[in-house]
Amino acid sequence: MIGLDRLMEKPGVLAAGQFSKEGKFERTVGEFSEEMKTEIAKLCATVNETASKASDTLAETTGMKWKGLNGWLIWGGDYALCVSGNTGVFVETTRADFNQLMVDLFGPPAAGQRVTM
Repeated sequence: MIGLDRLMEKPGVLAAGQFSKEGKFERTVGEFSEEMKTEIAKLCATVNETASKASDTLAETTGMKWKGLNGWLIWGGDYALCVSGNTGVFVETTRADFNQLMVDLFGPPAAGQRVTM
């Protein structure tokens, strides 16, 4: 996954952040109020826990490899919240390239220094 600042450079991304397992925001970029960040971090932690349980149930029910939740996405109206691990991005759906966003969010961790040309 690429860093939060680079996620913010992607078309349609309005905000990006990281949250703890306990539901507290750790780092955010974007123009959300402190109250909004706090509530979103709680929501993300709760959905992570629920989605993880759902993937375990799917694994047990289907016999397929579902364990090891990678992430989830909620899309409603004009916006989506995409979460990978403890990182989430708010996206304006009409402007986003979801194919690239999925690669950036769910891909391997960034390595090395960022080079600007």
